[in-house]
Amino acid sequence: MKIRYNFQHHFRLVSGLTGFAVFFALLAFVAADNSKGKLVYKGPKKVFNVDLQFARFVSGPDAFDDKKKIRRLIFTGTNIDSKIKSCDAMNCVDVHIEGLQVDLDAAPRLLYWVSLNGQLVQYSGTVVNETLSLTTDSKERLAGTLKFDQSAAGGPTVEVTFDAPLLKTFAKAR
Repeated sequence: MKIRYNFQHHFRLVSGLTGFAVFFALLAFVAADNSKGKLVYKGPKKVFNVDLQFARFVSGPDAFDDKKKIRRLIFTGTNIDSKIKSCDAMNCVDVHIEGLQVDLDAAPRLLYWVSLNGQLVQYSGTVVNETLSLTTDSKERLAGTLKFDQSAAGGPTVEVTFDAPLLKTFAKAR
């Protein structure tokens, strides 16, 4: 008895599996983290270390002047894209952030807000614009490095490199 090996069937199977693997690799790349860095905040009873793996860029009206448009960078350790996309107003996103948000264009300095431990720990402040070094600054993408240390004043230490495409433009601040 002679056994014949069907190379054509084997080729189709390998091609199909390869295509499937490439599809999932691309899917993982699209949903992958797009920032690398850390936020360290020393609270009165606990030190928080957050790996800032996700950077998100949104824009919309300023909370104090709805005629003024601002850009906001959101840095988190988890992917909150679906939560951002489901929000109708810019402030809706705030409750989902476990990390850092930075407002550009809202004031002469960068405004930031740290939210940790389910919003039980919060800290806000301002830093000079030079703490943000942008390599890409367009309506569709922000990329660069944010680095500041406000631990002497009881604030966070942040060092993160990111590449964030625009995820959503909000029509309402609240």
